[in-house]
Amino acid sequence: ERCCLHMGEADQTWEGIKNNMALCDLKRKEWTRVIDTTTEVLTRNPANAKALYRRGVARIGQGKLSEAQKDLRKCMEIDPHNSEARQRLNEVLKETRQMQTADKEQADKLRGFLRGERLDDTVAVSEDGGVRKLHGNENSPLFASWIKREWLSPQSRTAAAVTCHIVLKTQAGKEVWTSRKPPGALSPQEVGPHMVHHPKPVQKPAEPVRFVVDDAWGGVFKAWNSAVKTLQMHELGKFEVAKYTLGPSVESCIERCVAKWLGESPARAAMFKDVPEDMRAAAQRRQALQILCLPEELCLEPVADPNGTLNMEVELLDVGEYEDLEGDGRALLRVLREGKKGTPVATDLSSVTAHFRIAKLLMNVSLKDTRMGLANTSDGLVMREDKTKEPIEFVVGEEEVGDEGDFVPPCIGRCLMLPKGGVCEGMRYELILRHGVPVSDMEKSINTAYAKGMISADAMPDTTGPVVIRVEVEKVVPAVSGPQSPAWKGAASLQAERRRAEQLEDVDEGRHRHKALRRWRRVLIWLDHLLEGRRWRVQEDSGGQPASGGGGVAGAVAGSMYDLEWDADEAEEGGVKNDGAGATAGTAEKLEHPVRPPTSGDVDAELLRQLDGEELREWATAHVAVGRLLMSEAAAACTEGDRDTAERHIRSAVQACEIGKIPKEIEVAARMALARHLTETERAAEALEVLKPAQALDPGSTVLKDQVARTLQLDTDQKSGDVKGRTLVIAALFSSSSTALVHPKGRARGGGWCLWLWLRLEADDASSLLTLLQEVDSLPLTWEAASETAIGKEVGKCARHADSGVADLAKGIVGKLHKLAKQERPLWVR
Repeated sequence: ERCCLHMGEADQTWEGIKNNMALCDLKRKEWTRVIDTTTEVLTRNPANAKALYRRGVARIGQGKLSEAQKDLRKCMEIDPHNSEARQRLNEVLKETRQMQTADKEQADKLRGFLRGERLDDTVAVSEDGGVRKLHGNENSPLFASWIKREWLSPQSRTAAAVTCHIVLKTQAGKEVWTSRKPPGALSPQEVGPHMVHHPKPVQKPAEPVRFVVDDAWGGVFKAWNSAVKTLQMHELGKFEVAKYTLGPSVESCIERCVAKWLGESPARAAMFKDVPEDMRAAAQRRQALQILCLPEELCLEPVADPNGTLNMEVELLDVGEYEDLEGDGRALLRVLREGKKGTPVATDLSSVTAHFRIAKLLMNVSLKDTRMGLANTSDGLVMREDKTKEPIEFVVGEEEVGDEGDFVPPCIGRCLMLPKGGVCEGMRYELILRHGVPVSDMEKSINTAYAKGMISADAMPDTTGPVVIRVEVEKVVPAVSGPQSPAWKGAASLQAERRRAEQLEDVDEGRHRHKALRRWRRVLIWLDHLLEGRRWRVQEDSGGQPASGGGGVAGAVAGSMYDLEWDADEAEEGGVKNDGAGATAGTAEKLEHPVRPPTSGDVDAELLRQLDGEELREWATAHVAVGRLLMSEAAAACTEGDRDTAERHIRSAVQACEIGKIPKEIEVAARMALARHLTETERAAEALEVLKPAQALDPGSTVLKDQVARTLQLDTDQKSGDVKGRTLVIAALFSSSSTALVHPKGRARGGGWCLWLWLRLEADDASSLLTLLQEVDSLPLTWEAASETAIGKEVGKCARHADSGVADLAKGIVGKLHKLAKQERPLWVR
């Protein structure tokens, strides 16, 4: 110490020497000397964390828990990252609670003895006596003070969920199951030379169990439910439970799970082919336990001795009240913190920044947690909560779009829509979902596997089972709802929406094209609003008279821009302010129905010229994209109505190209898409006319040249086929040995049906057409006769007749011809 006086940093060196002396005494368990040495250091420097920690450990050794708790708490305040101090403090708190519980039990016994009450070692807390509380008082209340009576009523719209630690032991003291240790801690670890180079598995943290009190769905053990209702908050209770109050008490819930998710199916039959029945039943039961998150140690094997007993410790940590959203117990909501008033509410397509956690309901096993991270410790990799992690930003309704690291479970977006009144910034809440969420929502790779059919939902149920979802919303940016929105930025908003739609088309091999189609339709809705808002310019330019009658000032005002009335709902911004009345629907409701595109020429050319260059470009681009997606096989099963709608969209884009200056790549794409549709509907001549301007714009495109060549060939084939068909029909009409429609016995019948149909179509005689078609329908056909006469073309034209009776009968005949063609045509033609 005297030498330290001559050094530059004398105080720090002296404190280090004293701390080392205390450490040596601590290892020899000389508690008094440790306390004296560290107290001397703390007298000079009260903020010395090492001295506080070592004095706290020494006081634990002396049994002075309250003084040790003060030292360790102060050490944690100075050094929050001191894991050893945190661990010691937790041990002190646990031991303190145990001592308090023991003192309380002893005091209860003493008070009962003084009042002359009879005390027993165990008191039954369940009706059948299968659950008995050790050292209980038979005169104490049946339920704890925190329980509300409405929580126990099945008709109530509220419920309670508890969080607690549970340990089950045999009568000899061996742990059977515990929530205080990480999962798998009680299982024997595999050892041997073959495990030398195997990395240790990631250790998950120990989590307390969570369940709903008096669960009507039967997903909790009777022993746990009965025991927790007798405990006060933070009380550690000891119970003796019969084995039939554990696994057998949830048997009905397991059977319902098997019936709902693990029933017989062709996929499961193929998966368990040649598997013995007992092994199949065991695998089925294990899968049901995984869905319900029930411990296999207590439920997998049948209970050999139902009346045997186990010792159980239960520590009640937390109780929360939940609101039943639908009244059937499927969705329970608990608001942990209200959101900020006056902030936007999360709606569809809003950008949300949030933390979330998805965990199984009973065992509280985390499936997805944005705050969890890997920590490298002496025990290997350990999952720990990291409060420094940034929240995740995503778009509601498009959560799964993105790379592996950006993937957000789609169920999170759906959970944002469940709370009544909406979810806003700063809000924190929990949801209990009894039916769970899809397993495919958890990870990007699993989502892709289910989408591509690599995993069959019949073989592997796409459900997590009951879950608890916690969401902490930090920021909400409302989506732009249109030109009436305060966030509207003109062409910049249109371009941002277009870029998002193009991104959705490209990612994940086009699996999100339906989402892209929705974005393109939003662009068209906004442009339609812009056109409606500028219609007054066209009305003023067309002669200066308003469209509606009236003279004087009233007539002058009518038909002007001030005559337009906007919908009240549309006037609200897409992200509604949180005023307690809930979110208004706004323009989002219109997105539920497809946009009805105008037919070619419906949009007045002069009105379309009111759009500026950027807006007209977005108009043409959006119409081309919607038409292309509607005709795409990836979008959905394309119906005849979808094809007609797609054609009107693409014609609108071509119309825009003829009106204004549109980039050549957009016009070429529009004309190519329209020509492709025309060729598919056997209108090759019209398709060639559409492609001529595209050739002039981009003469060097090989793709365009190939399409022109194919269209030209198809047009040639169609023209030659029509000439040949007419020749055969006329020849059949005047031939006495015609085999145009041959009876199986070889007798010629009706050689002139094709020509008669053609003549009646030209005359538009519906009644005669119907009679002729009925005659044709009664004729037994052969493939040779149908192919030689080309009667299918004439009947196909009848199928497009305005008269519904003629059209329906003709469609039936066309169906027969198609079936006949599939049976008789050579394989190489097919």
